[in-house]
Amino acid sequence: MRCRERVVRETAAVRILALDVDGVLLDPERSADGHWTNELERRYGITRVQLRQAFFTRSWDDVVNGRLDIEPALWAALEEIGSTVSVDDVLSCWFDADFVPIEKAISFAGAAAAAGVRVVLATNQEHRRAAYLADRLGGLFPLDAVIYSADLRIQKHDASFFELASERLGVESSERSSVVFVDDVELNIGQARRAGWRAVHAPPGADWIRPVASELGLEGRARQ
Repeated sequence: MRCRERVVRETAAVRILALDVDGVLLDPERSADGHWTNELERRYGITRVQLRQAFFTRSWDDVVNGRLDIEPALWAALEEIGSTVSVDDVLSCWFDADFVPIEKAISFAGAAAAAGVRVVLATNQEHRRAAYLADRLGGLFPLDAVIYSADLRIQKHDASFFELASERLGVESSERSSVVFVDDVELNIGQARRAGWRAVHAPPGADWIRPVASELGLEGRARQ
């Protein structure tokens, strides 16, 4: 009887599911519509190349690491491009156009939460989009926390992200294998494992739900 209790307890120990956003919960190619900047160009005439050169190449690293707010950085980029579109309009277009849920992933996140698993986001984001995602994704399934780079001031390619995330989640060093992490970037997977998290790589088109369900003891909820 004691052996059985130990097995049940060890199986139940994995209770946190940490999910990347873009490429895991959201489709960055938006099905057949392509990158979200296609919508930005359609609405406002700002091309992907223009935005990359004036904003992402110049300022994104500081923005996503929490060293610079997105509003002044984007305002400067729009001024350089010569666009009169407001920062808020660009952000609204970006966030809304880029929000294309992967239905089976959303369904599984909801099933995991219903089974008592703490479902959290672990993502490289700046403050405005992190808040947007917390609201929108939190309306689709019970979301326990959002752990993101601008808040921690470090991105997932550094193992320190997962050290700090463990602290935010209240996970002791000896309990880090209780976290199952899903990401589409292999480097992030390696850093999570170095920090003691369990991690499942989810490249485009891969079936990550079944191995994650197995890690969580939720095989019957892995609906494809």
